[in-house]
Amino acid sequence: MVSTMEEEPILDIEPAAPPSTAARDALFVLCAVLVYFALAAHFEAFEYVLGMTRGQEHWQIDELPMTALVLAIGMSWYSWKRTTESRAALRGRIAAQRHAQALLQDNRRLSQALLRIQDEERRALARELHDEFGQSCTAIRADASYIQQRSTDEPIVESAHRITESATRLNLLVRDMLGRLRPPDLDSLGLEAALQTLCERWEQQSGVSCSLIPRGLQASIPDEVAVALYRLVQEALTNVARHAGASYVHVSTQVETRPDGTARLVNLRIEDDGCGLPSELAPGQQGHGLVGMRERVCSLNGSIAFRHVLPGQGLRIEVQIPVAHIEHQA
Repeated sequence: MVSTMEEEPILDIEPAAPPSTAARDALFVLCAVLVYFALAAHFEAFEYVLGMTRGQEHWQIDELPMTALVLAIGMSWYSWKRTTESRAALRGRIAAQRHAQALLQDNRRLSQALLRIQDEERRALARELHDEFGQSCTAIRADASYIQQRSTDEPIVESAHRITESATRLNLLVRDMLGRLRPPDLDSLGLEAALQTLCERWEQQSGVSCSLIPRGLQASIPDEVAVALYRLVQEALTNVARHAGASYVHVSTQVETRPDGTARLVNLRIEDDGCGLPSELAPGQQGHGLVGMRERVCSLNGSIAFRHVLPGQGLRIEVQIPVAHIEHQA
């Protein structure tokens, strides 16, 4: 099954035919009329028709030429009206499509701004938790350790020991929250090292072989793109561990750069040999993980595709994110 978020382009369709075609058709009709008039004048066609129908006066056959003329005029008027209405409907449809496209672009810009603000708030919150909460937990453990060393009362020593254990668990909980709010390796190590650490840690936890081939990640990549790539790989690996039943996962990146060394287009590919996606899976039946991946990529004006490596087996996720659009919006 192939599912993409690529947008179909809206074509500028002109309501009227090109002038050259219309002029050629009009010239053809005029020539046909002139040829008919010349032949009719030479052979006196109307008088011949009158002679043929004079004996059938009771059938009013002689009125047929004028009736046919009126019918032709009426059909011409009818065709002109229908053509005018069709052109008006087509112009309305084109305007509606352009309006829908403009709304879609506005929605993407708002989604991108929302993600950017969300990441900034998460970074600030993670910094506050690390500085305030982490230091407080360290101070609590230090005080509890001091009480354990100085006190000889057994209940007090046990209470200090429980305080130390609670502070340690609280510190681990804070570290887990920090990882959820903002990937710590991304700020301290950079995108390439953060992805390598993520793949190695996931391989140890899941027991599934995971390889990473980073190409071009040394280029200057905006922060929102780096966070998006990290979260996409993280979500994809989580889905593989939960649902795919795969024996290996292959992650690769390819970054197209400008002459100044900044990134222009970022490509991400994640491939496994698992069971793939069910072919009958409807868009409304997809999990929150796939929907979140689509929304994150779409907010960056990128495209994402889910393809089977083999019929009914394996899954390949292909992502493209243009960096120029993000820099323009920023």
